[in-house]
Amino acid sequence: MTQNPQPHYVRRFDSLGADDLGVAGGKGVNLGVLVDAGLPVPSGFVVTTAAYRTVTDDAEIREAIKQLDSHDSRDSGALATTATEIRSLIRDRPVGEPITRAIADALDGDASTTYAVRSSATAEDLATASFAGQHDTHLGVTADAIVDRVRGCMASLFTDRAVAYRARNGISHTEVEMAVVVQEMVDADAAGVLFTADPETGKRTVATVDATHGLGDTVVAGEVSADHARIARETGAVIEYEVGEKATELRLTQEGTTSRDTQMGRRETRVLTDDQLRALVDVGERIEALFGEPQDIEWALADGEFVVLQSRPITSLVSLPVPRPDDDRLHVYLSLGHGQAMTDPMPPLALDLWETVYGEVMNGFTGSNRVWITRTEGRAYMDITPFLGFRQTREGIVETIAAVSRSAAEGTEQLLAERRGEFDIDMSLATLPALLRTAASVLPILARLFWQGIAPFVRGAAGIDEFVTELNGWAREQAADILADDEPAELVENVFEGFSTEFVSEVSPKSMRVVIGPLAGTVIEWVVPDADATIVEAAARGSEAEVGTRMTLALGNIADIARETPAVEQAILDGRPYEAVCAVDGSEAFVEAFDEFIVEFGHRAVGEFDPSRPRWRDDPSAPLGIVRGNLAGEKPGAHQSRLRERKREAQAAIDELQASAKRGLLGPVRGPLVSHLLRTYRSHIHLRDEPKHAVAHLFAAWHEAIQRAGEHLVLEDALDDPNDVWFLRRGELFSLIEDPDSEVPDIAVRKREHERHGRIDIPPLITSEGEIPRVERTDVDEHTLVGTGVSAGVVEGVARIVVDPAHTTLQSGEILVCPSSDPAWTPLFATAGGLVTEVGGRLTHGALVAREYGLPAVVSVADATEVISDGQRIRVNGDTGTVELLDEQTSDMTEASKTTESG
Repeated sequence: MTQNPQPHYVRRFDSLGADDLGVAGGKGVNLGVLVDAGLPVPSGFVVTTAAYRTVTDDAEIREAIKQLDSHDSRDSGALATTATEIRSLIRDRPVGEPITRAIADALDGDASTTYAVRSSATAEDLATASFAGQHDTHLGVTADAIVDRVRGCMASLFTDRAVAYRARNGISHTEVEMAVVVQEMVDADAAGVLFTADPETGKRTVATVDATHGLGDTVVAGEVSADHARIARETGAVIEYEVGEKATELRLTQEGTTSRDTQMGRRETRVLTDDQLRALVDVGERIEALFGEPQDIEWALADGEFVVLQSRPITSLVSLPVPRPDDDRLHVYLSLGHGQAMTDPMPPLALDLWETVYGEVMNGFTGSNRVWITRTEGRAYMDITPFLGFRQTREGIVETIAAVSRSAAEGTEQLLAERRGEFDIDMSLATLPALLRTAASVLPILARLFWQGIAPFVRGAAGIDEFVTELNGWAREQAADILADDEPAELVENVFEGFSTEFVSEVSPKSMRVVIGPLAGTVIEWVVPDADATIVEAAARGSEAEVGTRMTLALGNIADIARETPAVEQAILDGRPYEAVCAVDGSEAFVEAFDEFIVEFGHRAVGEFDPSRPRWRDDPSAPLGIVRGNLAGEKPGAHQSRLRERKREAQAAIDELQASAKRGLLGPVRGPLVSHLLRTYRSHIHLRDEPKHAVAHLFAAWHEAIQRAGEHLVLEDALDDPNDVWFLRRGELFSLIEDPDSEVPDIAVRKREHERHGRIDIPPLITSEGEIPRVERTDVDEHTLVGTGVSAGVVEGVARIVVDPAHTTLQSGEILVCPSSDPAWTPLFATAGGLVTEVGGRLTHGALVAREYGLPAVVSVADATEVISDGQRIRVNGDTGTVELLDEQTSDMTEASKTTESG
């Protein structure tokens, strides 16, 4: 071998380090780090990105790559067409004599040596994007075929799936380059994949291994049913070992590789012993320590020794919640976003705000100084661990969680069943003062809660209007106080004061009113013979006082007013902004009605739990979009007709319940009791959304105050855009207000991180170990999705995938499938035939409105907007909590993108 290969085009593994990503790509750099640490890696080198630039140094190729960046990331057809053109152009390009010579000089082996040739893109095998399986890998390549395979790997930078993956993850096609790893093949007796954390549960204390006979690419590509093992990292105990079928095995030959049937005896035997599994996990722990995060490692076993073929981060894992616990105990965290049916990520300042607000309220009650809020992937989580230490609070917390997320409640129950001892509270004298302080704070509130929960059953509807007026009046006063100051620092301080403990102590008991309706409904089910939840829910319908109904009626009336002036109607249908609609001749009546809507509802927003979101009074495009959808898909007065129909349904249910109550020997007593309960039920059920409607005034004030601070920092030349203020941390914001010349963090980096968070699905429940407890249903087939049934009934129809309620037209009877639903979605319920959401529980907004409208609804259906295709026929069963896929899904994938190639 020549001792001085061209360093410009070829770099050996032992010459590469962590800073060489732009030279060797993700896979090549990682191999260099492994070799430098002394880990067993087969000999090899990297054909660098300099070679890629030389091969692609062509005007036609450069222009085609630029064209990729100009395509809409959702236009799969245009992306695939251009990608095909680029691959063809690269494959037709000569590699050139200098690169060919550099590769030949770098080859170590003799004539019988074969090689693995693997793509190593500069955006590959990173913590935020793995690109696993997106680019080409070639095994058993002979020396004379390496150059051609290297060029093929370069072309595979533009496979349809790699292009789509970059487009989906916001990675520019012009900024990525391809290096190629060339590594001597190992004639493996066994091979496979080691994950240093369990990718199914997220648990960092468990490693998993998939293993098969022969080469491991059949495992990576999913072509063989491999052995699967789970190992406790701390003890080395093999928790589980499932022997896979291993019907075929891939073997190395002089010409390359060949697949052959596995002998029957070998199929039924374990690939690895317990000692070998422990040795492999030890290697994995060294590699994880080296890179500082859990790793996905491809390994091989040859002559009784393990070798490492490649290692990459496990990008599918949800990051561990931070801050980390300051004790050695297991902690359990519940997503605040799932409780609000809003799982989008929030920017840093919004997370800081909720961390402060929740933390101070909880510490005020408990007399403690603990961290209650953690964060991961841009979402806020509450530490519920203290509530799991006592038998009395365990049951209560599980029931509370179940109201907003059945899967989170099931996960909590599973943790309690498997690891209850880890949650026990130390009842020593040292902890007694804290417990007494908590009791002193909570018991008076519980007493008032008890009275407020009993009194309405005696008083009936008395005091409801006063309660609503007081609640909203208080919220408006609080909002006005927040915005009363002019100085930016004082505005921000007002925001971070949040809710006082005194306020929560005062308001919480009064807010017991909101549960009186559901409680009365439950009592009616108990008392009335043969009554069930369906008929009781029907009896609640048709209340014009309910927040969502008020909103829907107002927007429906606004649409009808717009119809009276064709020019106004057309302007709205054309998608013109509100200011332009206001300028249309004859728009006065429409503007007056719309402005009245903003006065009452302008403090609301889509995803309003995130204080960074503009409110409707700041940006009226969302309610205007709902009016547009009404004009396009509804008939005049349809909203009023539906309300009258719901009232008729309610009256029929009431009549039936009263008739049933009066039957039998207890009828004379039960009849008047049920009539009173029904009045209490009907008069209170509409209060469910009133507290959130009121507190949204505070959210709107928080948004406005922080925006004012952002505008101030723009005037001071500290920020470029007022919205950038949300990407600061709390301390950074105060520092900039005090000294606008102080250092500003890299806002662009934080925005990219925020966008990345938006592409990550987060769980409703996660532990401090990263475990995501799940309880799988086994009583359904592959065409059935499972969630939580929250509104009874069965409906079959066409699914309509909606991610933004302001930019859609839902046809009557279509089934609304959406990520989540808050009050901004309510008007769409009026025309929907059913509802499917990815998050939610029985007491989240979508469930409440679905029951009011009589829509069969299933919530908490994981990945519903991705698994269900727009226009697909589905059957929603609100009784069983299932969604059946009745049509085959359509796909725009080309044949090339269907082919699986390991990387």
